[in-house]
Amino acid sequence: MEQGWVYMLLNSSTPGLAKVGCTTRPPAERAAELSAATGVAAPFVVAFEQAFADCHAAERLVHAELDRRGLRLMPNREFFHGTPSDIVRVILDTADTRQPPPCQRPDLSAERLLAAGDTALYGRGDSLQDTGEAARCYKLAAARGSLIAFERLGRIYMQNYLEARDRAGRRRTLSVLKEGAKRGNYYCYCEMATLFAAERHLANFAKSWSLFFARRADSTRDELEADSARYPAACCVYIAELMDLRLQPSHLAELRAQVEAILSALLAELDLVRDNPAARQRLTSVMRWAYEELLDPPAPQPAAKSRRPIFASPWAPAAA
Repeated sequence: MEQGWVYMLLNSSTPGLAKVGCTTRPPAERAAELSAATGVAAPFVVAFEQAFADCHAAERLVHAELDRRGLRLMPNREFFHGTPSDIVRVILDTADTRQPPPCQRPDLSAERLLAAGDTALYGRGDSLQDTGEAARCYKLAAARGSLIAFERLGRIYMQNYLEARDRAGRRRTLSVLKEGAKRGNYYCYCEMATLFAAERHLANFAKSWSLFFARRADSTRDELEADSARYPAACCVYIAELMDLRLQPSHLAELRAQVEAILSALLAELDLVRDNPAARQRLTSVMRWAYEELLDPPAPQPAAKSRRPIFASPWAPAAA
């Protein structure tokens, strides 16, 4: 019985495959050893590691479960098909938490990885801003079950895509955001809506926001709503994007239910952009609309004298 780790290694030269094995040394050393082989086109990267009191026994259990699922590439080889998150789940399900070994690595929980990603993304404290490192942390956090990590990773990919406008970047962005939404992060629909707004894909833009409001109403998630300002901020983005696209709002009831929080969020944001005249002008327009249409909505008027909508729809002529 030897203490050690079961690891999952990924290699960019073999997409869709993961190497799952065990080692009594730090997994990074094992990855470097395998990468040094002349027949390896690209280096192996440690995507996940889990400490075990008996790493060899744990490896056998993990391999047996992956074999049962039909994921092994070839007999007597440690390469497996499957998504990294599925393989991580098998390893975690095998973990013996009752006997944590003394060689256990520093805590790499989803929460800590998410915080590390934020630190790298924004360059907090003494840390240098590093988008690549942030993406790496978010990938690992997502593999460990963090819903928010999908959203933030998708945002990084989207920013890169909007700069380069490459198809591969678009596919990668939507793949991450769709997976996050599928797992329950309805805020991923907000990010998708921003992408579709930039592309002027109006139908998908409207559908994304409708899915966001519907999914949030169906099942509010504690992890996603820990920050009380999060939902009002999303509503502010919704209003601003509608104004940019000159679309009519479809979710006035949801907005009016949050009007006080929306106005507070706009005031706070306005203070942050005091040195940016263009941003202040845009926020002022959003705030004026929120006051007029949400806080003190106009009284209904006869159809013959109905006023022109604030957001003129490009799909149909505005009312006279």
